[in-house]
Amino acid sequence: MYRSIFLTSLSIAVLAPQTASAAAGQKICTRHSTIILEPGEKAEVNGAGSSGVELLISGPAGQWIFADYNGLSAPGAGDVQVASTRAQAIVRRGHLPQIYVVYSKASRLIEGKQLTAFISGLYLDRQPLAKPRIKGNDADKAVWSRVLLGQTSACDLRWAPGQGLLK
Repeated sequence: MYRSIFLTSLSIAVLAPQTASAAAGQKICTRHSTIILEPGEKAEVNGAGSSGVELLISGPAGQWIFADYNGLSAPGAGDVQVASTRAQAIVRRGHLPQIYVVYSKASRLIEGKQLTAFISGLYLDRQPLAKPRIKGNDADKAVWSRVLLGQTSACDLRWAPGQGLLK
């Protein structure tokens, strides 16, 4: 799939799809975070730019988008915090419940902006995925609980700008 997406100030360039098959618990590290894939899931670089990367994760339970970049706006009216750990808070967007934002609780700034990640059952242009895993309900915890914001060590695969997912 080739396309170009623009969201706020994040410009994601068109890339040839690059995939990685998952073994149980395989860790994919992106620029600022790690996601843990379930058995049978595959990660595909769906777009990338200087500010981060968008991965399309596909597996037996459905598809979801993970975007690693910083500087998403603070939670707004209608947004609901669904979980909180010592290191991060997970917020479901009120206007589109199939979108979650993971906020770092640390005062860590990346390029002058607060570290954040995006999880969705929609493409960044808000078009629905073919078989969305994220539906805006409590079952979504099985996905957002596998995001390790701000952690980028002990990776099975790592995203490298211009190179895709590397071992």
